[in-house]
Amino acid sequence: MQVMHATGMSPYSEQLEDYPEDVKKQYFQLSEIAQKLKAEFGDLVLLDPVDSASPQGVWLSIKHRILRTPCVLIHESKVFSRFPSYEELRAKILETLERSGPLASTRVSR
Repeated sequence: MQVMHATGMSPYSEQLEDYPEDVKKQYFQLSEIAQKLKAEFGDLVLLDPVDSASPQGVWLSIKHRILRTPCVLIHESKVFSRFPSYEELRAKILETLERSGPLASTRVSR
């Protein structure tokens, strides 16, 4: 089973099978986007998926007033309050890279 290799995350496939279908679908969408980002941008973009129920996720939710997940942060700014398409995310990343320089940090909270 192909899982988020581009992010360095590789949970056991047995664990993933226990999740509801909508969660698995979102997980694979995120995995596909992570792989495309890694292939296109390499080290220019850091994808850091954060579980909204984790301590870091709770902190980010409070800090950025995230009421719904998934949510995408780029350079500590909320840019999507939903799961974007690759094309939408790519456009925002390119815009951010043009404005702020060579390294962008992208977080996806789920």
